[in-house]
Amino acid sequence: MARPTPGLSFSVVCDLGFAVGLVTHDVPRTGSLIWIAEPTFDEPPTLQDVEEIKAWRWPVFFPLSAAIHRKIVTPIGMVPVPTDLQKFPLLRSRRGRAGWVLVKFVNGSFQPAGPATDPAIPRYSVVNDTRLKEMIVSGWRPEKVW
Repeated sequence: MARPTPGLSFSVVCDLGFAVGLVTHDVPRTGSLIWIAEPTFDEPPTLQDVEEIKAWRWPVFFPLSAAIHRKIVTPIGMVPVPTDLQKFPLLRSRRGRAGWVLVKFVNGSFQPAGPATDPAIPRYSVVNDTRLKEMIVSGWRPEKVW
């Protein structure tokens, strides 16, 4: 199966209804970097619904290709990636007892970028579908893990 490309939107059913995700970047051996939309929908979202989304919660790596293949998520279609989401985001990663460190994506790999001091910076993490749904339903935000 071909890897998902930036702009691919999809929906996932959770306890809040239908949540929308959007691929903004693809990192081989890590997964698709997806952003989860702020609104959820009572009915399956359309491409027009996705194009009208203005607020995005947070990014996370997700094995989208496998989730599509296993029918865990439903592709909606291709949309332009919003300008604010086009640049690869600065992320933070746990560095043992040293606390959080910033990481940036450079030439296919992540590089340290100094200490992290802002709890609102998204975490560098890969989640499965169960965890993704839990994060959406619980209203999870990066600040909750600091």
